[in-house]
This record gives sequence, structure tokens and C-alpha cells, in this order.
Amino acid sequence: MIVKNKLVLVVILTIAAILRLWNLDTNPPHLYSDEAAIGYNAYSILKTGRDEHGEFLPIVFKSFGDWKPGLYIYSTVPFIATLGLSELSVRLPSAIAGIVAVFLLYLLAKELFKNEKIAFLISLCLALTPWHIHFSRGAWEANLSLTILLGGTLCFVKSISGKKKYLLPGAILFALTLWTYQGAKLASLIVLGILTYTYRKPLLEINRKLATTTILMGIILTLPILLSLIDGKAGRLSVYSLFSYERPPESIDRILSQEGVSRNSWQYKLYHTETLSFVRGLTGRWVNHYSGRFLFFEGDWSNPRHQAPETGMLLLIQLPLLLLGTFILVRQKDTKAISFILLWLILAPLPAALSRDSVHAVRSFNLVIPLAVLTGLGVWGITEFLQKQKKKVAFPISAALCCIFILNYWYYLDNYFVHYPKRNAQAWLYGYKEVIGAINKKNYDEVIFQQSYNQPYMFFLFYKKYDPEKYQATSRKYYEENPYGDVGKISRLDNISFRNATESDLHKPGTLIIFDPETPPYPAILEEHRGGEVGEVKRPNGSTAFRILKFSE
Repeated sequence: MIVKNKLVLVVILTIAAILRLWNLDTNPPHLYSDEAAIGYNAYSILKTGRDEHGEFLPIVFKSFGDWKPGLYIYSTVPFIATLGLSELSVRLPSAIAGIVAVFLLYLLAKELFKNEKIAFLISLCLALTPWHIHFSRGAWEANLSLTILLGGTLCFVKSISGKKKYLLPGAILFALTLWTYQGAKLASLIVLGILTYTYRKPLLEINRKLATTTILMGIILTLPILLSLIDGKAGRLSVYSLFSYERPPESIDRILSQEGVSRNSWQYKLYHTETLSFVRGLTGRWVNHYSGRFLFFEGDWSNPRHQAPETGMLLLIQLPLLLLGTFILVRQKDTKAISFILLWLILAPLPAALSRDSVHAVRSFNLVIPLAVLTGLGVWGITEFLQKQKKKVAFPISAALCCIFILNYWYYLDNYFVHYPKRNAQAWLYGYKEVIGAINKKNYDEVIFQQSYNQPYMFFLFYKKYDPEKYQATSRKYYEENPYGDVGKISRLDNISFRNATESDLHKPGTLIIFDPETPPYPAILEEHRGGEVGEVKRPNGSTAFRILKFSE
């Protein structure tokens, strides 16, 4: 029996590994700028012990004006040391974390439900869930953070079950989530708060000395990250926070004009205050993450990088399984397991709801765990029902359900592995690797590369494996701050000038001009380049990513 169970787990983990490792270097179809930054900073740490800006072994990395907790970058260093600086080495930490998460959820489900079959089915559901697969296949810090969070949660639950030795490792793992992902400051706190509330009585029985040591360890480990917030290193967390935005005065004036009242009127105070607007917006964003549009049909409609085309974050077949799983969950004898999963399900979208986006698949990523649990319980409920039926009833139902699942899953796989790399290549900034390869074939006096917040300089650093010491010596000289506090830019790298070309740049001998034809530096350049050699970098769908103008001697 033990051998059989181990074999089942190996099969599940093998499925998880195949779905997360297959063509990992080419799908997603291109490194995104954040991935390139992670890779190059890890490369810089490996070679010099310093990040791209010359900071020695930083805890939080400055990247494009944003600030990234450093654990993912440090976890990438050994992969770059063994495999070199490449797409694969940058994405492997996330892919491996995704596989480990499947194993950890198996162990957690086993602790919660005391049923190995349920644990197997829940872990299998996570292994197959499109949402989890998707964010395991890119250098997403949120994915590594979630895996560490699962480890911390498992240790917490084990310690409550009488294995007190797991309490301190659990505190360490919870603290490490903050060293991995900015959004974990709230996401991990939510899960820890749910655990503390759900298991409050057993917690009071823990030895005071052990509890004090655990709390102190957690504080010590989280303090450097929390202090970085005071030091102004919140980065995009503050830029995208809902608290950073108020309604424009024009919007308020329009409401007052339509109502025919002033700000001091009872109508305004009752129906139109800033607080009411905030609560309405927060609730709307929260509920969006449970909508059919987000979960089953369209996914994160605010960002095409976050899901395969024409699919949701989950499979459509999971809808009835989620409903059945919820029914089964609330009928469980262990009320603590019920409370824990349901509260996690309800509160997981809060970090995303507090941002300005209508939905956000990354900031709500922790929601994938309770959804996988409910799906697994739904599958278990169906298998239990079928086992009680006669073969002539059970077999056709099982065959029909298997066919529906296979068709649904094949549809997802086709969209992700065939259509996604072509249709969503632009969202992944496809073309930088190809255009840099073209530039490297010949020496030019000057290369004028169109500037953008896609951070073209980082792709040059990454794909040219630019000497970190050399870059550290010049990076501050050419760094341009963003006056709005978000992402800055680099204006020059050797003979490469990151700026918009002008008419005076045309027809200069030995000059290469590269720009995006969809957003040209000035409209007339599309007609004025006669006399120069024209090249193009095409995306997989046939659209033009870059146009290259070369003017010979």
C-alpha cells in the first residue's frame, strides 16, 4: 500500500513537472523585462557580489525604479552558475517551486483532511490547474512566494497537531515570503491571520518559551523588509495601490452638478463621499475575482501575459467541481479545516482588490490554493459516488466525465502551447533578443534604439552578457529618474543610445536606427528613410516588432 501511494505521488509530480518544464525556454515566447532584470542582477551578484547599481548583496533590489525583494534573484544565482545566463536559468526556480508546491499541498491536505485519497486528488488538481501552471512557467516572484507560504502553513498546521518542532521553521518560512515578493506583505499576513484565528485555542497551549522564540525569530527576519518600506522602497506597491489615487475633482464636480447640490449636502454625504466610492470600488474588484469571466472564460482581462488566449484562470469543468467541493467541505467534521479553507477563499483576492486594476491574476495568485482544494474535494465526491454504483451505471458516467475533461484540457493545452506564444508575443516584448542578435553581427558607429518603459537597455545587458563591473561603473551616469516615482530609464550603453531618432539622425553613415513602427519616434520617419537599408524583426504572428534602418558609408 505504501509503495502504491508513493507511486501515485510520483505520477502526480511527474505530470506537474512535464506541464511546468516543457519548452520552458521558449514558452512564454520571450523574456519579459522583469525577468531579464532578475537574470542580469543574479548574474551580476554571481560575478561581482553586487547588483546592477553596484550595491553589495542587497536585501531589496532596485530595478527600473521599482524595488524587488531579493530571494528570487539569489535563488537564480546557482542556476546561472551551472547553466549560464539564459531564459531557462531564470525561469527554472519558479518552475521547480511550482512542482514543490504540488507536493506541499499534498502534505497540507493530508494534515487537514486525514485522508490520503483526498490529498492525492487535491495535489493533482493543483498540478493540472492552468492558473498555477501559468505562473510556474515564468520568473514570477509570486509563485516562489506561494510555495514558501505553503511550506510555512504546513509547518504551522503540523505544530498545532502536536509536532511543536515545526513551529519555528514555519515562522522562518512565513518571514521568507516577504523576502520574495512585495505583495506577500499582505498576502502572507492574511494567511497567517487566518491560521491564528482558526487555531487560536491550540496556540494558547504552546509552551511560552517556544512561542516567544518563534515570534522573535519572525520579527527579526521580517524587520529588514519592513524597514525598507519606511526607507521608501515600496516601489510599484505604492504606485499601484488604491490608496494612492483619489477621484479627480472633475468627477466630483460632475456628480454635484448632476445632483444640483454642494459637498455639504446630505445627498453628497450619504451617496457620493470618497469613502463610499472607495468601498464600492474595493468590493467590485474583490467580486471580479470570483466572476465567470475571470475564472473560466477570459482570465485577467487587464493583462494578456497572465493567461492563455480564450481561457480563464481555471478550466470550465472546474465550475461544477468547485460547487460540489464547497458542499463537501462544509460537511466535514473538522470545523477548523472548514474555517481555514473558506476564509482563505474569501480573503485571498484582497491584495488585488486594494490595487487600481479591475482584476489581477498575480496579486490574487494565492486564491489558486483554496480553489484547488475545493476542486479536489469535488472530484473526490464524484469518485465516492461512482464507487457505490453498479458498473453499468458507473462506467458510462465515468467515461463521459473523462471525455469532457480531456476535451476541456486539450483545448487549454492547445491554446497555451500553440496559440499563446503567437498571439501574446507582443505582450511579452517579443523581438528584443532577435534585434540584439542582428546588431551583434556588425560593429556600428552608433545605434539609436527607441527608448521606452520596456527597458531596452536591460535586454542588451542580458543577451550580450555585459560585464557587470563595467556596467556598474557607468549605470548612475546614464540613469534617468521618473518624476512620477515609478520606473526610470537608462539613456546610453556604449555606442547604443536609447532615445527617439530625429530627422538629423537619418542618413548618417555607420548609423543603425531601430524603432517600433506602431509607435514611431515621429510619423514621417516611416516615409523619410529612403536611401537606407530596411530590415524588420517579425513576431510569431507576422506583425512587425522592430524596423531597422541602416545607413552605409
